[in-house]
Amino acid sequence: MDPLEEIERVEQLTEEALRGLPEPLRSAAQELLVTVSHKPGVDLYGEFYGLPKGIEGGLGEPPPEVTLYAATLLADFPDAEALRREVRRTLIHEIGHYLGLSEEDLHARGLE
Repeated sequence: MDPLEEIERVEQLTEEALRGLPEPLRSAAQELLVTVSHKPGVDLYGEFYGLPKGIEGGLGEPPPEVTLYAATLLADFPDAEALRREVRRTLIHEIGHYLGLSEEDLHARGLE
């Protein structure tokens, strides 16, 4: 599979995961910009940028965003089903940060 097709596969899995989220995660995700990056060399599966829900920012504050890193996910999860599970798990983890959960909170919920 060529690199563009692999990125598209992660994008499709991300869209699938977003559609399948339970409430209130689905509503929270609709408040976020969710992107898939093909940037290589990142040692993360995903990252949340911006202010958590309920925190008011100043004018010009960018919207909250979750980015999933396709290259890292694809390298660590070559199996299609494992990749699907990790995309969903990473998405939920990063939405958790948007909802104000710390790494410790996420760990306690099994979403480290």
